[in-house]
Parts: sequence; structure tokens; C-alpha cells
Amino acid sequence: MNEFLSNGLLYEKTVILEDYKVGNKKYYTENDFNKITFEYYCEKEEKNTTFHLGLEYPVNRYADSNIPDSYFIDEKLNYVFTAICTCQSCKVQKVCFLLNVFSDKMVSQKLGEVVFNDITEGVRMDEKDVNIYLQKVGIYPEVKIKINKEINKFLDKENKTFYFKGTKALHNGLGVGALGYFRRIVESELLHIVREVKSLPNSDKGSIQKLLDEYERTEKVATIYENVFQFLPLSLQSVDYNPLMLLYQQASLGLHTYTEEESLEKAFKIKALLDFVIVKINEEKSTIKDIRQIVKDLRPDQ
Repeated sequence: MNEFLSNGLLYEKTVILEDYKVGNKKYYTENDFNKITFEYYCEKEEKNTTFHLGLEYPVNRYADSNIPDSYFIDEKLNYVFTAICTCQSCKVQKVCFLLNVFSDKMVSQKLGEVVFNDITEGVRMDEKDVNIYLQKVGIYPEVKIKINKEINKFLDKENKTFYFKGTKALHNGLGVGALGYFRRIVESELLHIVREVKSLPNSDKGSIQKLLDEYERTEKVATIYENVFQFLPLSLQSVDYNPLMLLYQQASLGLHTYTEEESLEKAFKIKALLDFVIVKINEEKSTIKDIRQIVKDLRPDQ
């Protein structure tokens, strides 16, 4: 849970209790979250610090051992509460989460008792797993988006904007929107990536140029990505599949083929692969440049 509070995104969910059974009385009220600590970025300290979770409205345990109706929707545990979290270093910086706790199956209002379908009160007829989930449905202040300097330098002006918006959509749990932005970036940047590979000091410039020339003649862009793998740096060949062809294939899929959750997962993976390709190309350039300078400094004739 600590990792989720630190890095979980809006509308992402995590299991906080598996196999909820009779006698297991955790997380049926917000009190069970009080005083949890986790790492989070403090703007005042300008670094990650320990935050302490507090409750806007702490609740009392229920004397009659029943959970109120307000904590249920359709007989499933489902409630929302505000967590006010304070930096333990500066004691000033706060972040507020709106948290949703819910079960995936019916839970009895009698604490710890699980009910399914036709069941006599107080008797469990069929033992099945019930999981309790936690989901962020609100964050304030809004998470600031930070773009890797190498990525930002590589992209053109329009794609920098798309990348920022796509990353923001990911942080806000907007899968279809994020997928749309990253597909547009991939579509417009893949040829740029091929040309950057060609510009690497040890690349087979002639062979890559032939692929580019063939594209200019036929406008069949897939041909480039199918055949460029053998000319990629070893760091990109090491993934055991052509990363440029894979990015091209993902960009060619229909935007509304997936659910919101599936789109979110796919957008994360496309972003991660795109970042990997760009960073590795930049590393190749930087490494050669650094080594050349070292060789120049060590040469006896210099």
C-alpha cells in the first residue's frame, strides 16, 4: 500500500486485502488507514520525504459491530474518504488524496462476515475469495509532469506538446486519451528515429539510406521498419524483437479497439518502449563522443 500511495496514479487500483474472510476486520472504515507513512515528493523540500496520512473526519468504531449502510453500494463494500497527508520533514507541505475502498464481491454488514447469493444470516454457505481494493480518485495539488531532458530534446515542438499531454493523461488515468497522444508521436517520430540511427558513427549509412530511398519511391513505410533491425545498435537489438516494427504495429491499431483500462496499460508500454529507444540512441551518441575525446587526450601525437 505504501508504494501505491507514493506512485499510484488516478483511477489505478491495487489489492490491499486478499481473501477477506470471517474475522478479518481490516479496511471496513477509513480509520484503518490513519497514520500510514509513505514516500512522496515535497515541493518545499524539493525531494522525496516521508509523509504521514491523516483523516479529514476520523470515525468511531461501531458499538453494534455493524458497518453502516453508507459504506455499501449494491451490497459490496464501497466508500470514499479524504486523506490529508503531511510532510514529516518540513511539517508544512500537504497533499490530499480522495481514496475509494471497495470489494469485488458482497460483504456482510456484520463485521468480517462474507455472504454470497442465498445465505442464512450468520452462516456462510459457500466460501469464496473476496478482495478489497484501494483506488485514488482525486489528488491535490495536481502531480507535476516532469519530462526526461533527453526525450524533450529529441522530439519536435508539436510532439513535445503531445508527449506532455499524453504523460498527463497517463497520470490522470485517461487511457484512451494517452494512447491517442502516444500513437501520434510514434507515427511522426519513427522516420526521425531511423535517420538518427543512420547518423550514429558506426552505422551502415549506405544500407539505411537505401531503405529511406525505397520509402521515398514507394511510400511503404512498413518496409523500413521490417528491414532496419539488423542496422540498429546492439543495445536495441538485445530486446529480441524489432522495437521499431513493434512501435509501428502498435501505432497502426484502432484507437477504440480497447477498453479504457486496456488503453491505459498499452499507452504505458508504448511510452516505455519509445523512451527506451530514444535514450539508447542518445547513449550511443554520447558514448562515442566521450570515447573519442578520451582517445584524443591519450594519443601521443596530440
